[in-house]
Amino acid sequence: MSMASVWLSVFVSWIYITALLKAAQALICGEVNTSASMVAVGSSITASCLINNECPLTKGKEFRVEWKINNHLVPTNLTYLERNGTYAAFIPNILGTSAEITCGICVETNCQIVGGSIIEVKHPPPIPKNLSCVMTFSPGGMLCKWDPGQETADNSTIYTLHTSIRTTSKRYVLPTGVHFFHIPRLEFGLTSKMEIYVEVSNVFWRISSARLLLVPMESAKYGPPDFQRIEPYELGCVKYIWSLPASQSWVKLTFDVELSLKEVDNKLATELVFPISSRSNSEIKVCKLLHWTNYSIKMRVRYFSEWSEWSNPKEDTTITTAPSGYLDAWLKVPDDDGDDIAQLYWKPSQHFRANGRIKSYTVESKEPKQILCDTRENHCSFNLRKWTRRIYLTASNTDGSSTPTEIKVFGKKGLEPVSNISVHPQSESSVLIVWKSLVSSRVVGYVLEWRSLSKTHADQLFFTLLNKNQSSTVVTGLEPYKPYEISIYPKYVDGIGRCLTVIAYSKEKAPTVAPELMFGENHHSTHVHLLWDEIPLEQRNGIIRGYTIYVWDERNNIQILRTKTTDILVRHLQPLSRYNALISVHTLGGSLNGSVVIFKTEQFGGVEIVIFVIPVCFGFSLLILIAAFACLNKHERLKLCLWPIIPDPANSSIRRWTTTESLQGMPPFKEDKDPVMVYLSHFSLLDLTDKELCNSDYVKENLWLNDSGTHDEGHNLFQTMQENTNTVPYATVLFSAPYENQTASPPVYLRSDSTQPLLGVEDPDSPPPYENMSGRVSVANFFTKIPKESTGNEAFWEEFPMLRSLENSNTDHI
Repeated sequence: MSMASVWLSVFVSWIYITALLKAAQALICGEVNTSASMVAVGSSITASCLINNECPLTKGKEFRVEWKINNHLVPTNLTYLERNGTYAAFIPNILGTSAEITCGICVETNCQIVGGSIIEVKHPPPIPKNLSCVMTFSPGGMLCKWDPGQETADNSTIYTLHTSIRTTSKRYVLPTGVHFFHIPRLEFGLTSKMEIYVEVSNVFWRISSARLLLVPMESAKYGPPDFQRIEPYELGCVKYIWSLPASQSWVKLTFDVELSLKEVDNKLATELVFPISSRSNSEIKVCKLLHWTNYSIKMRVRYFSEWSEWSNPKEDTTITTAPSGYLDAWLKVPDDDGDDIAQLYWKPSQHFRANGRIKSYTVESKEPKQILCDTRENHCSFNLRKWTRRIYLTASNTDGSSTPTEIKVFGKKGLEPVSNISVHPQSESSVLIVWKSLVSSRVVGYVLEWRSLSKTHADQLFFTLLNKNQSSTVVTGLEPYKPYEISIYPKYVDGIGRCLTVIAYSKEKAPTVAPELMFGENHHSTHVHLLWDEIPLEQRNGIIRGYTIYVWDERNNIQILRTKTTDILVRHLQPLSRYNALISVHTLGGSLNGSVVIFKTEQFGGVEIVIFVIPVCFGFSLLILIAAFACLNKHERLKLCLWPIIPDPANSSIRRWTTTESLQGMPPFKEDKDPVMVYLSHFSLLDLTDKELCNSDYVKENLWLNDSGTHDEGHNLFQTMQENTNTVPYATVLFSAPYENQTASPPVYLRSDSTQPLLGVEDPDSPPPYENMSGRVSVANFFTKIPKESTGNEAFWEEFPMLRSLENSNTDHI
């Protein structure tokens, strides 16, 4: 064990011992006493603190006494010195459920508690409410009960039931937590007025409930009565004999009776309640009931008190008689001419009474006199002759037949229908039908019919007759998620209009099953034909609003396609690729996804290759034909572009080399449209003998000057030519650039540096001489533009035969 641990243990022990010493000093320093250990909430209390003279906290020191209640300081004006060594505090109002009072000794700012006391605070119990007492017959007596309110954990709270009859009073103390009491039958009178109340108390409080005044017999709750006999005794009347339960049969009082009757077979019929005053074992008569109607009957009683429970229901049927009233009928006749098979439907009207069990319904015509059908159903079919205009429907029971209901056979059929109809669900079993009324004085009403499209109720047809001012009605009794076909017919004065039909649901949800995807026969490499069957009508659960097809590949590239048909063509697929497909079907009530199917696209087939290659080959052939035609059409221009004409100076003379011929191989000028001007950059004047003219090598190698020749050399040649007048003149003409690189800029004229005299006298009105221009220029740059001379200057041309030839060539060309 290290020294640090030892010192730490010593330090902790010292702190613990010091705290114990201070606590011991505080215990021997003072004692707190109070005027009571339990007080009622809001009461006052006095506490005193006796300080020991030997207290080490006060011996030889200046100190003060500090009071606290629940850790809150008591104001100094409520504390005082009671006598030598005894300090007191007055606390005027104690709240809460308990109060802790402490006394402390303070030296300067250091305070030490030297004593304390805990005071228990009592609150008043809740006032009992809703006191009620009912006389009972089994067991005999009176049962009283009440609401204690919010109970507390105070075990000192006591409930006591007080009763008083005239001058006699009794009290019943109840166990803790019990809030009812059964007063024995011998301790009260049946017809005497009693006063009853409940008192709740604890150490400081005593509180009573409101007083209850009653007569025991009037407060009694009687058992449900029994029917002794039920007997129909005349048309629309029934008599009943009833009694109280056996345990209450000794009571001979006049009771309030409620008799309730309801038709068993008509759920929409209202319940009939008859208030009657009657004694037990007496007879009750009830009339104004429907003939031959099965009623469920029950009753209850009371005597100034609360109602008894309802008796067990009993059923009975009133006396039968012949049916009364008319039936609602709907005659449907096909549109074709001749003898028609008509369908007649009927139902009880609001004023029809069967008054017994219907044995049959009879449909007959009087012209000719014959029975068309006789059935127990509410519809029948029969052959209707074309001259029949009225038929009659009669209901019969064992006591007779009803007044015949006349049904008119309309001559005209297929008249104008209503223009619009819509269905709006109202609940799970009802829909609102709205249509646009016809604006015609010939319209006398409408017939709305509906039938279930499910297999179990396909044969049942329902209808209702509506007046001409109606444009909506509510159809009830529908099954949710089942399809119904609803049609409306306008009735005219002389015929029936065509029907307008819709399919409707009172409530929709997602279909029960989803379609299964199938693949069409025409598989391709880039598209696939998907198809599926319609969902059976019984499993749609709503109107199919559309289908959504999801197609995705292995890279999750997805296509989402929507359609309202039962097939779709999926395009833009990759050949030899694997795809997944999923179909989702939608109604207004929800959607349902089908199962995922997997398919793989094919490679390019022979047909697809042919379809692809033929257009490509046709286009390529067409392109070749166009190019060939263009080449034939532009042969000369194409030839000049590919093989430009380059003159051969060795086989040319300046007279034969005309300007037009020299320009055939040159690109056309864009700005200067005059083709006469020729770019001359160099003249070489050669003096050749006849022998040298025949020597081609000499001409090619020795006598032709290059563009690098100097001005002096050209000048010497020119002088030589002047001296040798007997020689044959020859000239070379060089352009400033190759033919293919020449531009269409205006011709460049150059000033000659020669010292030779001009060919003619300069005209003072002539334009100024041309200046030298920059650019690639040949060596002999000493000629200017040669102006045209008149015939008077022939002497000059004689001295220059070569230039004269050039001028003549120019003139001939022009």
